[in-house]
Amino acid sequence: MGEHTIVVLGRSDAGKTTFIKAIQNATSIREAPAGEEEPTLSIVEYEVTLSDGQSITFVDTPGFDGFQPGGEPAKETEEILQMLEEHLGANGSRPVSHVLVFFSANGMDPTDFKPRAQRAFDRLFLNAQVASITTRWDQIEDDEGLPATAEKAQSKEESLYASGRTGGSLLDYLLSGWQSQGADVLRFRSGLPKKTYSFPQDIIHKLFARPGSDTTLEERLAAVSKERDDLAAKYALLLQEKEAWTAARDSAPGPPDSEPVRPRTSRTRRQRLLDTINKFSAQVLEMVEELERDAVDAEDERTTCRAEVEVASAALKVAEDKLEEAREDVKEAEEELTRLKQKRESLNEHERSLTTQLNELETSAGRRSGRVLPSVKQRIMLELRQTQTSLKDTEGFMPTAEDCYHTGRQAVEQATAEIKKWRRVKQEQEKVLNERLSPESEQLLKERESFRTLQRTLFTNLDAMREGLNDHWEGKLGSNIVFLEHLGGYAVDPEMVARSGDWAPTIAAFYETQVELTLLQDMAKFHSAVFQWLKTQEATAQREWEKGLEDIFGPPPIDLPPPPPPLMGHSTSVYSVAFSWDGMKLVSGSADQTVRVWDARTGEAQTVLHGHSSYVLSVAFSPDGKDIVSGSGDKMVSVWDALGGKVRRVLEGHSGDVNSVDFSADGSRIVSGSADKTLRIWDASTGKVQRVLEGHTGIVYSVVFSGDGSRIFSGSYDKSVRVWNALTGEECAILKGHTSHVVSVASSRDGLQVVSGAYDKTVRMWDVLTGEVLRVLEGHGDAIFAVSFSRIGPWICSGSADKTLRLWDPSTGEVQSVLTGHSDVVNGVAFSRDGRRIASSSWDHTVRVWDTQWCGGAF
Repeated sequence: MGEHTIVVLGRSDAGKTTFIKAIQNATSIREAPAGEEEPTLSIVEYEVTLSDGQSITFVDTPGFDGFQPGGEPAKETEEILQMLEEHLGANGSRPVSHVLVFFSANGMDPTDFKPRAQRAFDRLFLNAQVASITTRWDQIEDDEGLPATAEKAQSKEESLYASGRTGGSLLDYLLSGWQSQGADVLRFRSGLPKKTYSFPQDIIHKLFARPGSDTTLEERLAAVSKERDDLAAKYALLLQEKEAWTAARDSAPGPPDSEPVRPRTSRTRRQRLLDTINKFSAQVLEMVEELERDAVDAEDERTTCRAEVEVASAALKVAEDKLEEAREDVKEAEEELTRLKQKRESLNEHERSLTTQLNELETSAGRRSGRVLPSVKQRIMLELRQTQTSLKDTEGFMPTAEDCYHTGRQAVEQATAEIKKWRRVKQEQEKVLNERLSPESEQLLKERESFRTLQRTLFTNLDAMREGLNDHWEGKLGSNIVFLEHLGGYAVDPEMVARSGDWAPTIAAFYETQVELTLLQDMAKFHSAVFQWLKTQEATAQREWEKGLEDIFGPPPIDLPPPPPPLMGHSTSVYSVAFSWDGMKLVSGSADQTVRVWDARTGEAQTVLHGHSSYVLSVAFSPDGKDIVSGSGDKMVSVWDALGGKVRRVLEGHSGDVNSVDFSADGSRIVSGSADKTLRIWDASTGKVQRVLEGHTGIVYSVVFSGDGSRIFSGSYDKSVRVWNALTGEECAILKGHTSHVVSVASSRDGLQVVSGAYDKTVRMWDVLTGEVLRVLEGHGDAIFAVSFSRIGPWICSGSADKTLRLWDPSTGEVQSVLTGHSDVVNGVAFSRDGRRIASSSWDHTVRVWDTQWCGGAF
């Protein structure tokens, strides 16, 4: 591939291919292009090496005149450019250095160049040099049949450019659209061997000429002449400088053989001090102006933040109103559906009753030889027809009511999403506004004011210094504040003032020293203030950075001690375990009917919660760590004060064992799953049930909220994983694939993936939106009783009846580690929120804590 790429465009009759071959076949022979050439039908490349060693790749293209052999449809200009783009892309998307566009001197027929082609041209040749070349000048003659003169050729070419420049043509685009973007279009005429025209080789050498390259004789002579003149001018300048250096050397004391020194303008001490004062004044002024600009910018930011908070508040209010309206619509639709269902059931029952009565009349009539009153039968038949009509009407109304319900539910979801979005925006803007109004910001404003005060003091001193240095100290010493204030307690003798001319030389040197000392002190004072201001700014930025770091990535990691030994205290099987959100505590539930709270770092038992009358099957911490929820075989859901160890409330409603419980991410709701085949959503603050979710056909073993609280996932004896809308209670999806009971489910942080463990010895990872299985993780030797999804990285932990825990990389399906130590079934696993610890519970009566050592994404 050549070091330069040239794309060749134009009509087939413009001789563009002949131009390329003239360079390729005879780079050192000068000849006019041939009269005819075969048309190019596809993208063709030609490799050429110039006489100076440069390599060029010519990319020839099909003609823009629509020629296509065999009667096939001609390619549009934009199609040809698309072919070219695909060709260049297939060859490494190499950049194009030059574009040669060919036109025939016999006539520049307009070539349609549509906007799509223009955009392709801009995209392909963004940084390329474009050149327009007119050819076929060997076919142009004057009125007497002789080759055209240079003047005639130039006139002819200008007329061709003018006539071919029509709206929407390629030429019009090059000379108007392309050049209007600041790009240049070079022009060349190529043809007969005369000065009037340029040979193909000359054009290329002009485009790629290097020092010493094979240019024309005239160009080489001109280059030599210019080089000669430049050298002469440089030589004359060197002579002048040498003479000046020699004169300076001869006039300066020192050894006669010392090197010449460039002359320079020396400054007196007074001039140097004045220059320093002026530069320092500019620095002070620039610093204060910069602080003033900062103050204005900060106020503008506060104003913008206030406006954005107001916008977010208004949008939040609109979204909340929409949510309220949507909830009302859903409620009305639900009530209407309930009424219609009840009416349908009533009509169905009445229809069955009337049908039974009619059948009984027919039977009775047979036994009584037809002595049934006709009016009775007619009444029943009429009533039956009316009932059937009402039933049909009722069933006809139900789809409309269902549509209203679904539409309302979608509106609820949309409004809820809008509320979350605007709530986040408002909180973020309020946080920014509070930072702008923080005491630190007020302190910065005070510091800016102190800089303005410092500026006034410094400028007063600097003006006095400047004034003293600019006069001759005669008669003015008594009023110069710098001179007077820095005498160290000495007074000015009146005789010095009276005879200032006598004292001036002595005072001048003293005052210069005094100014230098004062100036350095003022500069140190100013730069010290700047340094203190920068340290304050640094501290503020550091605090803001640390706060942002914690907001985004959570609290700073704590150096954890080694995991504690197995936690022992339960007297029988431990069914469930969970971390507090800060990872400092553990809670466990056991068949011994107790809930225990442990120090996750030391393993010490902190609290034992008594109250359940049967085995405790599931436990979870509230996000703030203040509450614990537990589910039990006594059919109760209990909410506990984690610190006080007392029951806050008991949630009653399930008619079977409560196998699983979980808090929503905001702590406002609790979900429970039961052997009664239902899920229930509870208000955590009141204990009232909000929804009863029905759909599973078997025991519900496991329930969990998604990370954002919008969905609930459940696993059941019926072998399915179900996805529920946590707001409406609607069943969104049924995930099928397990061949046995699904015992445990867990959600990814974003709620877009759910993982499940089952009796079929597999762990499955699902895409919540599509319902597809992403991975099937196999390796356990027995039923899987517990799964957990890490919030840090896509890591999965599973616990099994084979007494082991396994750590999986779901992106590959590979086991990263097998954790052994339990002596019985592992039926509870949980990641800490930072992903650095795993807790497990077992039928061996213990809870264990495991350390996850991350190394390149592996344990």
